[in-house]
Amino acid sequence: MTGRQGRVAPGADGGPGTGPRRRHTGVPGAVWQVEVRTRLDELHQQLDSLGPGDPPLAAALRERLAGVEPVLGRAGVLGWLRGGDVEYAWQTLHAVERAMVGLRPVAEIVGFLPAYRDAAARFLRADDKVVTDIDPAADAATPALLRAKVQALLLRYHCASDEFHEAVRRLRNRMLGLSVSALVAEALLVLVQWRNPDVPLVRVPADAVGVPPWRLLLVVLLAGALGAFVSALPSMITSQSAGLPYRLPFQQGLLKLAVGPLVAVVGIMLVVGGLANTTVNSTAALLGLAIVFGAGQQAVTAFADRRAADLLAPVTRGRGARPG
Repeated sequence: MTGRQGRVAPGADGGPGTGPRRRHTGVPGAVWQVEVRTRLDELHQQLDSLGPGDPPLAAALRERLAGVEPVLGRAGVLGWLRGGDVEYAWQTLHAVERAMVGLRPVAEIVGFLPAYRDAAARFLRADDKVVTDIDPAADAATPALLRAKVQALLLRYHCASDEFHEAVRRLRNRMLGLSVSALVAEALLVLVQWRNPDVPLVRVPADAVGVPPWRLLLVVLLAGALGAFVSALPSMITSQSAGLPYRLPFQQGLLKLAVGPLVAVVGIMLVVGGLANTTVNSTAALLGLAIVFGAGQQAVTAFADRRAADLLAPVTRGRGARPG
């Protein structure tokens, strides 16, 4: 099954015994929405085969899935920051997937077990009791027990997945907040320098006499951003998002570009102030120094890189951080 937009599951046209009519609202605009749409179509197709004649449980699960489709068309800054739409969609799919275990035949549950374990391995330890406690050969003789154990495995895995996504979202928001704060601070520096030209934050070199101090400061900030961009390229290219909807590598790059200019200005102020035995007699030397200090943002933003790497390490072994 492809789960692509426009591919309708059997019985999804509102025919007899198929539950509520499903309509796609268009092509999703984000990768996480495509993944949700694909999983949504897969679950609908599986429900069509597991619940012929619409038994109460299958009908109730279709109703729950019907509430996910409107979420895929929402957009907004607050929703993007809070992640409510993302988590509502995935937690609904998780709940339906666990409930569907009650509809599946024992042989099918045993067949799905390796996939369940593989998905859970990205979040749970291999010796976790909910993983090791399932013995398909022995538990198959007691279907109710097997279903309960598989549902326990899915519940533990889904809770761990949700906690992971919440931690990533918090880190994303913190990095975004720091990036915005750095950009605001840089804009304020330029504004203050423009309003107070008699107190230059960056000493004007001999070959730039007559250049307004605020304009020179702006050029220094841009040079610092260039140094930050060059130094951040390797980590931005090699970083992995693990299929997350929060674009963590992008936020890491934005933080570096925002902090780099500030580091450049602070570094130049310290050098020109006499902290280092270095003189800056030309605009070229000043900009070169700004690029070097801008590249030094790696030392300041390394904490965010380490935190992101620690969070993503357990889930980058597989494709994405959600069930496929």
